[in-house]
Amino acid sequence: MAMKSSSFVPVLLPFAMLSLVLAVLTGLVRLGWGIPVSETAGQHGALMVGSFLGTVILLERAVVFRNRWALLAPALNGLSLPAFLLGWPVAGIGLLIAGSCSMALMTYLFLVRYRHGYYYLLFGGSVCLVIGHVLVLKTGFYPLAVPWWIAFLLLTIVAERLELSRFLPIKSWQRLLLWGAIGLVVAGIVKPFHGFGQALMGIGMIAVAAWLIRFDMAVKSLKKAGQPRYSGTMLLLGYGWLLLSGLLFALPPVFPFAYDASLHTFFAGFVFSMIFAHAPIILPGVLGRQGVFYHPILYLGSIGQLLGLLVRTLGDWQGDIDWRMTGGLMQGVAIGVFLICMLSIALRSRVTGNSIDKSALLTHGF
Repeated sequence: MAMKSSSFVPVLLPFAMLSLVLAVLTGLVRLGWGIPVSETAGQHGALMVGSFLGTVILLERAVVFRNRWALLAPALNGLSLPAFLLGWPVAGIGLLIAGSCSMALMTYLFLVRYRHGYYYLLFGGSVCLVIGHVLVLKTGFYPLAVPWWIAFLLLTIVAERLELSRFLPIKSWQRLLLWGAIGLVVAGIVKPFHGFGQALMGIGMIAVAAWLIRFDMAVKSLKKAGQPRYSGTMLLLGYGWLLLSGLLFALPPVFPFAYDASLHTFFAGFVFSMIFAHAPIILPGVLGRQGVFYHPILYLGSIGQLLGLLVRTLGDWQGDIDWRMTGGLMQGVAIGVFLICMLSIALRSRVTGNSIDKSALLTHGF
């Protein structure tokens, strides 16, 4: 039964936001901060990738379906949060598997209907998410799931950037370069990862980052004022972090916390830059509103989080525990500032009835 499914989003969105808060807190615990959430600290990755990012992406997809039954998918995914809080990790992972299977079904239905190349990537990314969650459930060993989670997010982001590239004069051979780079990433994950596969995936990530820097809309967005420039800045910073993450995966570990730096330059650098870039455009659509939720104050949280990540990464490089803890705390505070600013902008915004302008649309993608 079709209906305005966005009317249910305000009920479901808080689950994703609370998952983000808990994921940040558990990350701080793992860095050494004494925060009373130690029982869930072991679920940091599942909370961040599954309960937060998975729920947000599912919400975006469910709203597009315009059917209330589609909202069961993000609802199942979001319920993993109380399961983890109650100390039921198996139930939490089970709910994440149910949500990720629903995501795979949604992307498959889009693929069958439209047959565009980027829908193959969206479907492949969803399958990678399912595999990652299943590996955690079966083994309880998170490092086995991490490369599959990386593939899920990388394929999803690249797919939606590709969707926008239909407006751009990108030649067939240029698209083939991107598909070749993605092939290297997938090959590295399918091979035994913590060996040559890790280096192969890193090379693929470097190639994907270089392609995005060269052919994506982000550079052109810098020439515009306001939200397009903000989004373009965040996109380019994100591609830079993706490039660094790829280098760290491709090269042999030569400093104490190289693996931590490899992971967080991807998840906190690349992925969060995408979130910062697209939140002003995605949030109105998810809430069923028109316009763009933007104010220059968003730079405060966005840049603050990336500066915190830089301090943390330098701490990883030097093996300095204090730098790592300080950088992590800066990241957590900055993410909180960003959420508060985004909420304030959304609450103050009014429905204008105007369509999103074309320049804003072209920077949308995650």
